[in-house]
Amino acid sequence: MSGSQLESRSERLSRKRGERPEPVGDLVGGLLDRLGVTERVERAGVALDWEKLVGPHIARVTVGTRVSGRTLFVEVVSAAWLSELNMMRHELLRRINAGRRRGRIEKIVFVQAGKG
Repeated sequence: MSGSQLESRSERLSRKRGERPEPVGDLVGGLLDRLGVTERVERAGVALDWEKLVGPHIARVTVGTRVSGRTLFVEVVSAAWLSELNMMRHELLRRINAGRRRGRIEKIVFVQAGKG
């Protein structure tokens, strides 16, 4: 194909799809919506963002391990911390869900590390 043929083909594709290419993030978001998994993906991100969500003090003694349904599972280093965090459960849920319209966590289950 000559340069003019390539240019012509490129121009045709641009007209079909619009002036500018879509950002990949928009395409992925649209795909997740169509597949119906957007909320699950957003909830799963909570375990990855655990330290940022709860702060370094709590993150030093815990690990957000997984999300199942709308429940976040968190490993805790000791029984004393497990007890303390159970008392803080509502505040932690508030922090985790702050600003979230979708993918909200409804329950946190604390498990002592090495026991479960």
